[in-house]
Amino acid sequence: MMKNIVTTVIDAGGRYGLYPYWKPFKGELGYYLFEPDSLEAKRLKKKYKTRVNEIFIYDWALGSEQGELELNVFYNRAMSTSCERFKDKITFVGEKQEEIKVVGKEKVPMTTIDDFCFENKIELDFLKLDTEGTEFQVLKGGEIQLKNNILGVGCEVNFDYVFKGMPIFTTIHDYMLERGFFLLNLSYRGQGFPLNEFVNVHDQYGIIRDCDAIWIKRKEHLFRSLIKSGQGAGIKVLKYAAFCLLNKASDVAIDVLLEARKKHGIHFNDLKSTRLYSFMDIQLHKHFYSLKWQPGQSLKKHQSVYFDIFAKEMKTLHAYNQSLELNPD
Repeated sequence: MMKNIVTTVIDAGGRYGLYPYWKPFKGELGYYLFEPDSLEAKRLKKKYKTRVNEIFIYDWALGSEQGELELNVFYNRAMSTSCERFKDKITFVGEKQEEIKVVGKEKVPMTTIDDFCFENKIELDFLKLDTEGTEFQVLKGGEIQLKNNILGVGCEVNFDYVFKGMPIFTTIHDYMLERGFFLLNLSYRGQGFPLNEFVNVHDQYGIIRDCDAIWIKRKEHLFRSLIKSGQGAGIKVLKYAAFCLLNKASDVAIDVLLEARKKHGIHFNDLKSTRLYSFMDIQLHKHFYSLKWQPGQSLKKHQSVYFDIFAKEMKTLHAYNQSLELNPD
């Protein structure tokens, strides 16, 4: 297999399996899923028994140092945490009060992202964090990978004080900005926690407490590191663009692909036999096809941009619709 063609992901707090935006990804994958709840980790190993060569399950915790973590197991096991929650008078009231009742404790081994990657010779591409309060500690345990390798980070963030002594969004955001990343998007769409039933579900309402945030490396940092290393530039750019497409940032994906080709002379021809290349080829075909009915769009411009990226003709009209690769069913 081509060196570094595998897209490597660490998922810290991987309950239920692959995170939604990673499920459509069809490139070469190494997905390292850490779930400290032993029952859930056991279930996940069974769930992914046919994908053991690309999805790896660990019933460990991740943190800022190696050691042991004591997990408070909640009645709603998805909320289990090593942190202490503030008494929540907005979200967990009435019937939901039972969800945050501690029903047990479990001690699990804990390592860091940097130690795990060093021991397993992993150059990490992406990081996903959802550890019920300890996300910043996990992030700090990956300082080396964040500096040298990581392209994008997805993290659950709190905008209010939910866990005692744990940082909120502003601290994590400052940390990421200082390390050459920018905020790509938030999963929040205007629907927070309602205070009563008198809301219009099609409008904004409620109090925003938390959501997922996505950061990605600034282009200047990306290309500076690629020029410095001189290796695998096309692979890194395709991974970066794939992550943008998976997170609804098609404009950022196309922008970085065009800059790679036009400004830095990076090409993707030698990657045609890879699943990563095929995934990006199909996704851009489908994206441009989805734009064809929007006012102001130009099929010729779509074709021109696609050619600038892949140095080949884009399938359009009947050629697109008759393609078994683009329309397998």
